[in-house]
Amino acid sequence: MTNFKFIVLIIVIGLISGFAGLYFSKNISPSLSNPQTEIFFNSISKDINNKSVSLSQYKNRWLLVNFWATWCAPCREEIPELNELFEDNMDIHLIAIAIDEIEAVNKFLIKTPIKYESLISNDMQGSEISKSLGNDRGVLPFTVLIKPNGKIQEVFFGKLNMESLNTYLKEVI
Repeated sequence: MTNFKFIVLIIVIGLISGFAGLYFSKNISPSLSNPQTEIFFNSISKDINNKSVSLSQYKNRWLLVNFWATWCAPCREEIPELNELFEDNMDIHLIAIAIDEIEAVNKFLIKTPIKYESLISNDMQGSEISKSLGNDRGVLPFTVLIKPNGKIQEVFFGKLNMESLNTYLKEVI
């Protein structure tokens, strides 16, 4: 009878350990790779000076990533509001990723400065990154909120409603 109790005890401990490991791997550990954002964090974009920037440097913090293009009217309209969001919210790192040509972006920035970090990805790579983050519609602007653990908190299709976004960010962060 004692062998039976010992075997049951080992099975119970094994089950508890397995469930605990599963819980911690899904909810606690930010350092594990996350399939939702793996393409994003493994990508390299260019800054406005055409220097390579590894997106992996943005891990382990709240990120609001906004995909846009110079030819996209709603994208251009939301930039001043995103500048205000950036200045008023230090709890989140805001990144613009232009799916455009560097010359077009730099010409645009002369008239409409972007105060937050501005990166550029060519059409193919930028579209792939955007799609990997949930832009299954292929629309611009497209914005995604990424938690410090690398999981996607929310995706936003089209021009952002800044009042709703600010309220949402205060609730979530």
